[in-house]
Amino acid sequence: MKLELLAEKLGFQQKEGTFVRTFSGYEASLVMYKVPGSYVKIPMVLFVLNKSIDKEDTKAIMKASKLRGIFKESVALKDNAILIQPRFNNNEKFDAYVNKIVSTFEDLRLKQLDYCPYCGEGETDSKRILKGTIIHVHDRCVKDFVEKVSTHLETVGNSKENLLKSIIFALIGGFIGLLPSIIILFATGFYSAWLFLLIPFAAFYGFKKGGAQRGSYVMVIIALISFILAPGFMAFAYYSMAIVNELTFAEALAIDEFRADFVTDMIMSVVFTALAVFFSWKKIYTQTHGQIKKDISELKG
Repeated sequence: MKLELLAEKLGFQQKEGTFVRTFSGYEASLVMYKVPGSYVKIPMVLFVLNKSIDKEDTKAIMKASKLRGIFKESVALKDNAILIQPRFNNNEKFDAYVNKIVSTFEDLRLKQLDYCPYCGEGETDSKRILKGTIIHVHDRCVKDFVEKVSTHLETVGNSKENLLKSIIFALIGGFIGLLPSIIILFATGFYSAWLFLLIPFAAFYGFKKGGAQRGSYVMVIIALISFILAPGFMAFAYYSMAIVNELTFAEALAIDEFRADFVTDMIMSVVFTALAVFFSWKKIYTQTHGQIKKDISELKG
């Protein structure tokens, strides 16, 4: 169902290009949201609050939602927004569910963001639409913030300090992500290509620990490491198999069955590594300067 039709069905009103509705003083926005790690947008209800939502708050909201899909987002402030995924097919159940979430906000003393997030003052003079919801701001505050972040990205953000260290840490992290595949293969004689999904996430974790700036090149580094480690591991496994059977690798490849299995598994390792990079790309991208630049572009209006 199109967002416009869903908004009409659920009683949301169109306002400056967004769909909004108020629940007990909290303004909710109906948005299309791309779940982290996914490339598909789904309709969700967004609440923007006045402070970061900590772990205890998240647990309470999760409990109220009966563990149905909720996600934290950053809208002008860090981790201050909640997206919920109620059932949209029944208006009464929808209202009851959302009101229960709002009641939890009240219990946790989480209030709606109704002031300029960049200076903390009310009486705003402008608005921005961020991630499908209206945020009240001061024009001067936005310009100062954009200028400050842009300057940081152009100076510190372009620094190559600790880059070599981060690449080494990324290689170590990627290898740690590969360990489950290695252990299972040598313990059982089989491997699960799905475990290659761990490699890019582990490599990125290592990169972060190295302390380098997370420029747009980060994903290229993570992809290269993933494509080196997974197919490299597969080639090493077959090389080891040849050695165990007292053959050189070239002699083993001359055996039709060995060569066919080797080629098949190498292709599978490349395919599943590509899937691993594909599925991790969005999640990792949100933690790079590329995402910051995208957010700044949206903030400029």
